[in-house]
Amino acid sequence: MKAAAITWWIISVLVIVSSEGQSLTNNFSENQNKTMKMIMEHFHNKDHIRNGFKVSNVIKAVEIDYISGAFVNLEIELKQTTCHKSHWTKTDCGLLKNGRTFNCFACFKFSYHSEKILSQLLDCVATHQVEARVQRRNQSCTDVEMKQGFDKPGSYGFLKSN
Repeated sequence: MKAAAITWWIISVLVIVSSEGQSLTNNFSENQNKTMKMIMEHFHNKDHIRNGFKVSNVIKAVEIDYISGAFVNLEIELKQTTCHKSHWTKTDCGLLKNGRTFNCFACFKFSYHSEKILSQLLDCVATHQVEARVQRRNQSCTDVEMKQGFDKPGSYGFLKSN
């Protein structure tokens, strides 16, 4: 388990992406776009959120293909806009000058060639709360990454025979 965590950490460090604005998401893969959509929908469905939020920074964007499926890890920063949360998809929403800022961390394991989600982690908190959650987030993300899918004929027997 330690070796997997170290491998994940090394790959994450090598693939860290940081930029301002939403234009960086144009280079996302299909799975990364699905993950981003799920993050934004999850966030805007929270009761305590009144305004819409925009992605202001992509802190991390990782995708790794495994035999059991694709693993996606995204960490983004969201900033509060002038629009109501029901209109968060509008492109003309301006950022509030002293608006709230949130950090969203997500890990998804998608089944190989399928829409099925094998495992997931979604955690959005105010940016000042991130430091206290880093270790727990990384451990939970490693658990998501290591999730095995047994949806192919013979895959369970093959994996158990090792």
